Amino acid sequence: MLSSLFARRPAAPDPATWTPQGTTVVQRYRNALGEREGAVVLVYAGNGARDTGYYAAACLGCTYRAASSGTRARLTEKEAADLANEHATGCRAMNRGVPAAPSTAHAANIVRDRLWGLRPHGTTHPHYVDLIDFHADRVDLQCPEAFITQVMLHLVSSEPNFLASGSYDTGPGTRFRVLPHPRRR
Repeated sequence: MLSSLFARRPAAPDPATWTPQGTTVVQRYRNALGEREGAVVLVYAGNGARDTGYYAAACLGCTYRAASSGTRARLTEKEAADLANEHATGCRAMNRGVPAAPSTAHAANIVRDRLWGLRPHGTTHPHYVDLIDFHADRVDLQCPEAFITQVMLHLVSSEPNFLASGSYDTGPGTRFRVLPHPRRR
């Protein structure tokens, strides 16, 4: 019993060096709170997406997430860095540490919620899903691309009027489509 009282706990990951699973962090900014250290703002890409040139930014102190700007649907590394730096300059959030990894069920709900947000309105055309669509969620998901793909495959079978899949015309893999809302009659 005494040994459990004095057992050392593993050190909590340092936000200044932490990288969420499934991402590649390329830059970090820290907000200034006078003499105290503020929150870290990450600039990152998905592990498989760095070569695409699309990035996102996320603050580990508040809920700030950015994967697009008002002028572009997807961010370059420089645009994500500029947004992260701007956010770090104005954010007054304290360093909350590394966010806890969500349960599998909660992570699956994050994926479904992102897909629901991509569901087209007022059209009959589907939205073709790319893993880049999940950039803003990667810090909260903390999972590899394979997990996202598995959740989408499950949704294809459980909710066929919401998400569909098929083969790519140009190569191997599965292509997912978020189907538009049904039209009212």
